[in-house]
Amino acid sequence: MKNKSLTYRFMTATIMVVIVIMGVNMMWNYHQQKKQALAEMKEKAIVLNRYIDAVWSFMDINQDRINYDSKGNFEFKRLNCSTVVMGISALFNESIDYRIKETNANPRNELNTPDEFELTVLNMFEENPDMEEFWEVDTVEGEKVFRYMSPMEVTENCLECHGAPVGQYDIAGYPKEGWKLGQLGGAISIIMPMDVFYGNMKKNISFSAIFLIILICVIISAIYLLVSRLVTRSLSSLEKAVAEVGKGNLETDVSDIHAQGEIKELAVHFQYMVEQLRDLYNNMGQKVEQRTIELENANQILQNQRKELEKVNAQMESASKYKSEFYALMSHELKTPLTSIIAFTEMLLTDEFVENGKEEHYLEEIYNNSQILLRLISNIINYAKLEAGYNVIEIEVMDLADVIAAVEGVIEPLARKKDIELNIDISPEVPLIKGDPENLRIIVQNLAGNAIKFTNIGGHVWISVLLDESINELMIKVEDDGIGIKPDKFEYIFDKFTQEDSSISRKYGGTGLGLALSKELVELHGGQITVESTFGKGSCFTVRIPVETIE
Repeated sequence: MKNKSLTYRFMTATIMVVIVIMGVNMMWNYHQQKKQALAEMKEKAIVLNRYIDAVWSFMDINQDRINYDSKGNFEFKRLNCSTVVMGISALFNESIDYRIKETNANPRNELNTPDEFELTVLNMFEENPDMEEFWEVDTVEGEKVFRYMSPMEVTENCLECHGAPVGQYDIAGYPKEGWKLGQLGGAISIIMPMDVFYGNMKKNISFSAIFLIILICVIISAIYLLVSRLVTRSLSSLEKAVAEVGKGNLETDVSDIHAQGEIKELAVHFQYMVEQLRDLYNNMGQKVEQRTIELENANQILQNQRKELEKVNAQMESASKYKSEFYALMSHELKTPLTSIIAFTEMLLTDEFVENGKEEHYLEEIYNNSQILLRLISNIINYAKLEAGYNVIEIEVMDLADVIAAVEGVIEPLARKKDIELNIDISPEVPLIKGDPENLRIIVQNLAGNAIKFTNIGGHVWISVLLDESINELMIKVEDDGIGIKPDKFEYIFDKFTQEDSSISRKYGGTGLGLALSKELVELHGGQITVESTFGKGSCFTVRIPVETIE
């Protein structure tokens, strides 16, 4: 039973669906029949109540005619409203199983005494004067019954026997209750048995159940025949054909399967697939050989392309090496005579050969511009070393104050020339550290040189050195109040041969290597460099380098 057939599963699902639908239908019919029966019983109770009201009203209207003879003499016949209603109800109750009575909370006749249900409803009528009727299915002496009650209001004719004064005896010999016009005088109570109703319901349910069983059997038989003829038989034939193809029999033919609709289309598509497989299998050897030749040709082409790429790569590496060596060689060749020019200029400036201020001014111009040119050439040399892989840091014990002093000696003349106030602050907490003094000098000199270059005449440049003891990092800050940097240019300023824009390059000069070189040297020390700037107000470059302090 693990692999149940399609017919079995389909029939099981169909039977469950039909049973559920029929069960819901039976419950709905039962509910509707019960609702209809209660409506009919209520209608009968209303008719009986109207009849009793009519009798009561008739007796009320004709009370004087009954108690007076033709000569006008009064003679009480004891046929008042209540007595007549009780008599008619008793006769009616004897002929059928209905029970009708007039009742109130304080009856004159014990036959009119209310039971628990009637007393509850009388209280409800008393509390709700607008309530015109009440009905409910109840159990009386072990049987289901339909109970109906309607209130009775005190009329003008009722006051003769039941009105004021309280305690005075009426013509029937009963003390008056002191009723008032319009108040609740009692109620008509009707009890109707429901055994006939339940009997009819049982018959209807039994008939419906038998009909449903017959209908389910007919539906199941019809569905079984239709499924077997239109679905199962066709799918079984198609399954056998699929099994043959799975065994390798590509000569299988399913075009003659007796099927309709989607199953027929499935068989046609399957037959087309079998034919394609047959053709593919028959031509497989030739196609495999052809694909093998094509793959060999493609592989040969790839091998040739790989060799070409290796040759081009080698040429590019050689060209890059030659370029770096050329930069280093040419920069070195330029740096040597330039250093001599600076040295001779310094000698002339301190020599007695300077006869007047004009010659001294020329010599200072030569000296200052030579320093700028020397710094540019040094940047080119150092960056060429980095690209060629020749630059390594040499760690030694050093005092950062010496590095800052060396930088100050180079940039102070430049600051003095532009009337820029140079402020240097080294925290006394900065200890001796381990680092590469030359590389640190290049970093600070590039940052300070840029600060002076991009600060207008009369500006300020600050160089400060701090120790962040919480993370044991050395912080070197170079700050200025110069032209600043636009926010959208931050990500480009550390690229080589790059400045903030072309106009800046033309106005201030430079190769654009200073910041790129500084970033590379900072990262060689395991640190990082960041920038904060407000365009038009100045910039602040911060170098953070982890240090190992010396005891």
